Amino acid sequence: MKNINKICLTSILSVCLILISFFSRAQNESDLANFLQASKTDASKLIGAYTSPVIKGVSYGMTGGWYHTGKTHSKLGVDLGFTLNAVFIPSSDNYFNPAAIGLSSSTVFTNTTYPGKNAAPTFVGPKDVTSYTSTYDPDGAAGPFPSQSFAIKGPEGLDMKKNLHVSAVPVPMVQLGIGLIMNTDIKIRLIPKIDKGNSTVKMFGVGLMHDIKQHIPGIKMLPFDLSVLAAYNSLTGTTSLVNTNSADTRPDSPDGKISYKLSSWVVQGVISKKFSVVTLYAGLGYGSVTTNVDITGTFNIGTPGIPINIKDPVSIDFKNNSAKVTTGLRLKFGPIYLVGDYTLQKYKMLTVGLGVSVR
Repeated sequence: MKNINKICLTSILSVCLILISFFSRAQNESDLANFLQASKTDASKLIGAYTSPVIKGVSYGMTGGWYHTGKTHSKLGVDLGFTLNAVFIPSSDNYFNPAAIGLSSSTVFTNTTYPGKNAAPTFVGPKDVTSYTSTYDPDGAAGPFPSQSFAIKGPEGLDMKKNLHVSAVPVPMVQLGIGLIMNTDIKIRLIPKIDKGNSTVKMFGVGLMHDIKQHIPGIKMLPFDLSVLAAYNSLTGTTSLVNTNSADTRPDSPDGKISYKLSSWVVQGVISKKFSVVTLYAGLGYGSVTTNVDITGTFNIGTPGIPINIKDPVSIDFKNNSAKVTTGLRLKFGPIYLVGDYTLQKYKMLTVGLGVSVR
């Protein structure tokens, strides 16, 4: 039991660190904040294109790991489990094409590690060097200040394929299940607010799984379990973008920050069949995730004597929806169980886990 508790505690920290490390890259010299030197509309498009694969990966990962059997608990039965959802990012998402995302004429993609290749790395892609040129007219054509041009150093990728030997986003989860009345389980995911450096993150999730076999005449006595699951998960966090170092290439900001919220819904029918210590299970349903990323505060991207201040420059919404088909296997030895399953959806997902269950 002590080992299970240690694993659960580690996973709580892990899911926080994944999001914190992702958004904290905005603090680095050649990272997300540099895109703010593009126009307000272009900055949102560039940041959205760069972050899209990992946002999708975390989003789809949040919809997994909710069940490992179609059988609900008896009243006050409990299980505590840890799962790791590995969401695979297709190689086509290692790059995005800056010419295809609708940038204005004031922002020009100027070069890449491979000259002539009109592609920039996403967050999961290789560590290619990219640059852009952005032109601003701070007070309009009739004003006294001249237009300014900025050389923007685009963010590199993490090169997941090379560093991890697989391009996948790991999304760990800890979950508590409790049996209620009428063959219904409540499932709870909770991470209290955690602060790490200049970032915070917290999570809450709740689900209900109900045995529907009991309501269908003619199959009540058949030797399998059949339930329906509906679950909601919300993860929110912030990362500071405050920068008072005028020598830094990032925009100056006394109050800048990134705020993000990922909200997921999943509905699935779950069927299972137990054979001694082995339980085979499958699920069919639909998952939907909405993600909001906002960069707020005041940012100065101008040169000394010719300030260009932009306020609340970025607001991006991601919506990811997919049908889900899951097949898996659980091994249970006394109260201890091990699980593994595979989910077909827009981003395929492998889930492994372990836990303790007392019916």
